Amino acid sequence: MSLTPLLKPRSIAIIGASDNKTRIGGVPVDLLKRAGFAKIYPVNPKNETIQGMRAYKDIESVPEVVDLAIIAVSAEATLPMLERCHALGIPAAMAYASGYAETNEDDGTKRQEELIAFTTRTGMRVAGPNCMGNANFTDAIFTTFGQSFQPGEVAGNTALLTQSGNMCATVFRMARRAGVMFSHVINTGNEASVDFSDYLDYLAGDDGTHAAVCYIEELRNGPKFLAAAARFRAAGKLLAVYKVGASEKGAEATRSHTAALAGDSAAYDAAFARAGVARAGSLAELADLAYLHGLGKGKIRGNNCAVLSISGAAGAILADALALAGGDTPTFPQDVQDGLTAQIPGHSMVSNPVDLTGNIVNSNDFLFECMKLALQPDDIDVLLLYLPGAFLTGALEQVEKTAASTSKTLIVIDTFAMADQAHLAAQGIGYFEDFDRAARAISAYGAWAKGGEDASAFTPSTIQWPAIEAGRKALSETEGKDALALFGVPVVHDALVQTADEARKAAEAVGYPLVAKLVSPDVAHKTEHGLIRLSIKDADAAVDAFEAMMAKAKSMNVHIEGVTFEPMLQGGVEILAGVTRDPVFGWMLTVGMGGVWTELMKDACHSLLPVDATRAEAMLRSLKGFALLDGYRGAPKADVAAAANAIAALCTAVLAGGERLREVEVNPLLVMPQGNGAVAVDALVLLNEAAA
Repeated sequence: MSLTPLLKPRSIAIIGASDNKTRIGGVPVDLLKRAGFAKIYPVNPKNETIQGMRAYKDIESVPEVVDLAIIAVSAEATLPMLERCHALGIPAAMAYASGYAETNEDDGTKRQEELIAFTTRTGMRVAGPNCMGNANFTDAIFTTFGQSFQPGEVAGNTALLTQSGNMCATVFRMARRAGVMFSHVINTGNEASVDFSDYLDYLAGDDGTHAAVCYIEELRNGPKFLAAAARFRAAGKLLAVYKVGASEKGAEATRSHTAALAGDSAAYDAAFARAGVARAGSLAELADLAYLHGLGKGKIRGNNCAVLSISGAAGAILADALALAGGDTPTFPQDVQDGLTAQIPGHSMVSNPVDLTGNIVNSNDFLFECMKLALQPDDIDVLLLYLPGAFLTGALEQVEKTAASTSKTLIVIDTFAMADQAHLAAQGIGYFEDFDRAARAISAYGAWAKGGEDASAFTPSTIQWPAIEAGRKALSETEGKDALALFGVPVVHDALVQTADEARKAAEAVGYPLVAKLVSPDVAHKTEHGLIRLSIKDADAAVDAFEAMMAKAKSMNVHIEGVTFEPMLQGGVEILAGVTRDPVFGWMLTVGMGGVWTELMKDACHSLLPVDATRAEAMLRSLKGFALLDGYRGAPKADVAAAANAIAALCTAVLAGGERLREVEVNPLLVMPQGNGAVAVDALVLLNEAAA
């Protein structure tokens, strides 16, 4: 059903309306009345009039079927009232009451479950519960009891969408101070019926909304969010998000390293990267991103900055701040540096950042030419200009002239906070009072402008997984490697033995040195139990290893399939590649350096599936430990392309396995010297017992 009756209603009944303009049931009456909304129907059995308007004793007495019913009654009375509204054919409602799942109490949880059952059965669109309502500035419709949103505000083209009522008001005020005007302000509350992504999808199609800034605590439907985000991206609309809970929630240790690395925050990071969402690091940055978008849609195309400053120290501070935030200050071409040297009196740094020197006090006639030169390189996206106080006042004409002559964005930083921000904005010139805040906002916005990850070219595999009996929790290592090999994952082939005599013969056939491993679907980390032996050099040692591991496994009371012998590969660099199922977004790949890097450094990169070889290689190159693959300290370069192909094949295999799989990990994936490929030495395949 459309959200239009909820967000753009033509008629509204306020059930529990109050004559007191400061009470929850009185604020929306007052706001709607002052906004000039035509069809307001206050409902209160105790009053004949409410705030000078006729009051109705019950919803059944209202003379028309309204588009929206605002339910400003207790939690206990809300559901019975919704039933009555539905019986009248009212398509949408808004439930203000708290006392639902947010209480973390049985009564509240039950109450919310009953409300969800009602909306599922009836199809009625119910905002909340536990929400403060919305403000539609474009159409002057106020269905909120929040008094931060007042009629008369000039409508803008940015929407604010939050899961917290308090944060809704907080971000609104911060953004307004930055000069941002809003089309919609929406608080989602508990999202029993209409969830965050439903609102986002509506805003993606709203002609009056060019950007949305969002405060998120937890998404309920990852695929729906990604689909709505894709609509924003396709329309060229900014979608900026501040996700609370960036720190890990203390995920419990699991059977695989992948699951330990792939926490809640990593999944959201991967999802936002895939969708091309601008990730804000703070509420202030959320407001700043909306502000930058309003300066000129599409003008900022990246986060490479030219920095011009009256102070060499300020230039260095800005360069550092940009680097820390993910932006950059590319070195100017020599001809640009020569031109700057000719313009700036005396000796100064001109490579980027540019030190305009103290001579600007005597004369600033050279500033326009310097700005024009700094904007000349194709790889420069933004010009940052540090001119505090009187320096900016004296150079304002040249700054405005430069802004008018370029398609790129100029941003002034005035730490004295003396500039007229509104005047600068009218000229399309950005303004910040703080180095770090400017650097973070520009870096995040520029990263968004470059676009998200392209996964459109993925082609599903037609290969089928081997049949897996119902009720199994995991495959053995041998079964797992054999299955992955079907999809192109290169694996170490092994010899499985069940007796000492077979062990002796297999060891001679495989060759030395070799590795012996117990094969059991019940043991994930064999090293911790002494169930792996390395550097076996003769048949007697192989038999000893076989007998010791079998005895140990029998004492553990686990299912035993036997012991495998495989060649002990020499050289190469160990990496980890694993796929886990995130409950919100689905399959997520984790790639990391193996060994101590996985255990201690948690050097890992994450991406939602599908992942092709190009994306896999980019993930490897983003790792801190990539130098180990790139010939660190004279070591041979590793076969990164082969590793990327193996990782892509792993992802293809997981997608083909579908619901039957729970988690798949290759650890280690041994990346051999360039030209010699990569090989999966060990594989862990965990199964979803509940799936058919």
